[in-house]
Amino acid sequence: MSEADFKQWMDLSGHDADTAALLIKENGHADIIIYHIHQAVEKMIKALLVKNGKAFDKTHFLDKLLAQAIKIDPKLSNIEDDVLAINLYLPKLRYPYGDVIKFEEAIVIYNKFLAVQKLLRGILHD
Repeated sequence: MSEADFKQWMDLSGHDADTAALLIKENGHADIIIYHIHQAVEKMIKALLVKNGKAFDKTHFLDKLLAQAIKIDPKLSNIEDDVLAINLYLPKLRYPYGDVIKFEEAIVIYNKFLAVQKLLRGILHD
């Protein structure tokens, strides 16, 4: 994949991150905040894989994507717990499973996202 593909993944990740931040500012729906956080992380990891010429499956499972990314940069193991915490929400998002996600949970997950984003951006822009 090309530099343009990398840029597109990063741009889309930024859109999701910006949307999550705006929804938090406006006390938005917690499930949608976490959905956009999940999407932002997914797209940043995919950008890293693209940048390093690695193919990846069409998946939304952050644990699988992160396992591939750790092979590129072992420092990513430092954010594994945060990524896995975000990934736990995947089956709960946007489907009627009966789980109610509270706004406070979204704030906790957003703070985990900020740590993930900081490390990934540092690696991606080295």
